[in-house]
Amino acid sequence: MKKAIIILSAILLVFLVAFFALYFILTAPKRTGAFSVDNYAEYIQNENFQTDENYGTITDWKSAVIAGKKAIADRFDNSEGGIFEWMGCSVRYDEESDAYYVRTYHVAPFVLGGAFDVIIQSDGTVLAIWGEE
Repeated sequence: MKKAIIILSAILLVFLVAFFALYFILTAPKRTGAFSVDNYAEYIQNENFQTDENYGTITDWKSAVIAGKKAIADRFDNSEGGIFEWMGCSVRYDEESDAYYVRTYHVAPFVLGGAFDVIIQSDGTVLAIWGEE
């Protein structure tokens, strides 16, 4: 009986470690290359996709993730649970415009919703923000 409990505990521990490892791999921010701000002019010029908030100086893609998720959460998160903590993220950089494109997305297939996007300059100014509520 003791042997069965130890084996079951070991199997459960392996599954838990695998689950958390997979979660952290899927939600880790990823640099996905370059983009051009010019391709998103229709979003940048649309007043519905603008905000007056500033999210501080962005020095690299990691600080872009923090600022981008904060901007998206401020704009779209009306829940108490903070759904944006459970989202994966990718970052692109436009060297010419010194702007970052941060895209967050749900990593769990059973979670409703889609992607949320923000284009933010390195001075923290949001050029455009949009997504599925």
